[in-house]
Amino acid sequence: MNSLQPNPFLSKAQFSTFAVGVLFLLCYWFFGYDGITFSDDVYYLLAGENFWKGKMEVSDYHFSSRWGAYVPSGLIGHLFGFKPHRISLISLLSYGVCLLILVKVLPKSAPAWVLVLWFCTQVYFLHFLTKVYPDSLLALWTCLIPAAAVYRKNSPILAGILLVSALFIGFLTKETIIFLAPFPLLLFYYDWKKQALNPTFYFTLVLTGMALAALYLGYFWISFGDPLHRISSINAGHYISEYTYADKGFWSMLKRLTIVPIITFVERSYWAWIVFAIPGIALGLKSRLTPAIEFSLAFLCLFIGFWFMSSTLDFYNPIYLNPRHLIILVPILSILIALGWNDWKKSKKWKIYLIGLLLLGTGISLIQLDLKMAVFHLALTMGVRFANLKFYPIFVALVLIAPALIAIPFQQKLKQYDTLIETLNNEAQNTDSKGPIYTHSFLDFSKEVLLVGDISEQNSLIPLYKFPEDKAQFPDKLRLLIYDYYKHAYPEEQVDINAINDWLNQYYNLTETRENGNISLKEFVKK
Repeated sequence: MNSLQPNPFLSKAQFSTFAVGVLFLLCYWFFGYDGITFSDDVYYLLAGENFWKGKMEVSDYHFSSRWGAYVPSGLIGHLFGFKPHRISLISLLSYGVCLLILVKVLPKSAPAWVLVLWFCTQVYFLHFLTKVYPDSLLALWTCLIPAAAVYRKNSPILAGILLVSALFIGFLTKETIIFLAPFPLLLFYYDWKKQALNPTFYFTLVLTGMALAALYLGYFWISFGDPLHRISSINAGHYISEYTYADKGFWSMLKRLTIVPIITFVERSYWAWIVFAIPGIALGLKSRLTPAIEFSLAFLCLFIGFWFMSSTLDFYNPIYLNPRHLIILVPILSILIALGWNDWKKSKKWKIYLIGLLLLGTGISLIQLDLKMAVFHLALTMGVRFANLKFYPIFVALVLIAPALIAIPFQQKLKQYDTLIETLNNEAQNTDSKGPIYTHSFLDFSKEVLLVGDISEQNSLIPLYKFPEDKAQFPDKLRLLIYDYYKHAYPEEQVDINAINDWLNQYYNLTETRENGNISLKEFVKK
């Protein structure tokens, strides 16, 4: 298992495998773009632009001090233009470097094709390949932490610096990296038990950590008068909402800590990755060989963190398992799957375990009436059952790649982002003659990205709920733009649509209706 070499270059076989994976990611990035998500990515896009224009200010809002999330992406926009798809090149770069690291540390005895296949096919992981979110970058820093630990014996100083730096930059990117804070302690324990402690590595670890912590806390002490200001702002940034549990009673909390994580893993297509990683995790914990032990410990830290971590320090509230946050599991799970692949294929006992867990996922999917996920898990179950057949690798590849490819036209048809941009640009130019455009709150929130540069056009968009109540302020003409994608992403906006329709029926006459894809545009004049 421990076949790592100090050679910094990839072998021909490693490079070929890596090249196939990167080519797939590049093609997916190019053809799979379906637009922004009208959510937090808008903030990061604008923060990155403002940073490189010298206009970004760190405030009490905890997103503003996530420099690792918007500084690199902002640089892409600064160099190549403010286009969300171009800026998402930073996510492609992050994924590519992450895959390079994993291929490099994977022992030659493990199947590299398995690593690349599972790394490149998780649908949520791929969905955020074309987006600008901290989670895409965090996947790289999460991967680098156990990878750096792999080299703690051969290059203890460099490994220590890289591990702590990855933790530090990861924290500057998003606080989720704190789940890996116990990792160095667990690593120390395992090295101590094996009587394989490298004092130079751990000394470097502590010294580098103290230096970076002093700089970080010192900045907030000087800027805000409180070295723990960031922690306070993070606490303030998490509030009671539909995604919290502490305010919803004992049974809600119990459900979240027991069955909700399992259901979420199944629904969001993480279950198969976790199931197939189990043999690799068992190998790491039992053999304590590199790199299985490092990545097993890292996964367990993340897994326990996602399951039990609280969103605030003020009271215990388990975090909401957002599928976007979970994408940082994919790189680590992928290498663990590759490390344990040959073990389970040779073991009847392992096959029974894997089949049982995959059938559990199938059952949960059927109960949830999610036939697509049920078929997916059932197909992988059959793959385990017939793992000794020659066509097995092709079958597994098809089962994993097909959903990833099908997701592209599905999302693009659902969203019709290009049609939205075209319609908004055309309509926003006619505000003087046709009146303001009342539309969804999420489009109004995103207008600085959707309508770049022209403030007057941006101001023509008004949220649905902001229609005037004073008759003296009623516009003579107005337009109502409904984007059907809201039914999928923001169904709660139906309340605002109903309210403005009642208002329009009372005070306005409909003069024209136009349909363009999934966009409905109506023009009204005052009665």
